Amino acid sequence: MLTNVGAGVALAAALALGTGAAAYAHECYNANRSEQGNASAGSNSKAWFTLVVADAIQGDADAGFITQEQADCITAEYATTGAPASFTIKVKGAVGQDGTIGLHNPNLSHATDGQGIDHAFAAYGEQIFGSYAACGVEF
Repeated sequence: MLTNVGAGVALAAALALGTGAAAYAHECYNANRSEQGNASAGSNSKAWFTLVVADAIQGDADAGFITQEQADCITAEYATTGAPASFTIKVKGAVGQDGTIGLHNPNLSHATDGQGIDHAFAAYGEQIFGSYAACGVEF
């Protein structure tokens, strides 16, 4: 449970502070899994954690990183991007190099191809950080 909470806090901090794309580059998610599969993995597994983007944004406001007005703006802006409302990310037990699934994969295009394991920031970083920027939050 603490691993899941820690991963959520790390990703939420990355969403707010913009420093996590490189530092927390292990935000692997299964792009092919259904919503039901994500819900099951996120609630029944210690290896996967479901992060609801709106909850992470609200957490940034609750922690004082941003104002409530900015949080409302960011949530609305992000909703217009078409990016997923939540991510079920791998937080524990990744197999692969250095404890990640695809850290040294020479085919970087596969990190955002919508098939198999993708990286949330590589696939949706522009939408995430762009929503913050559009609402006056500077990184």
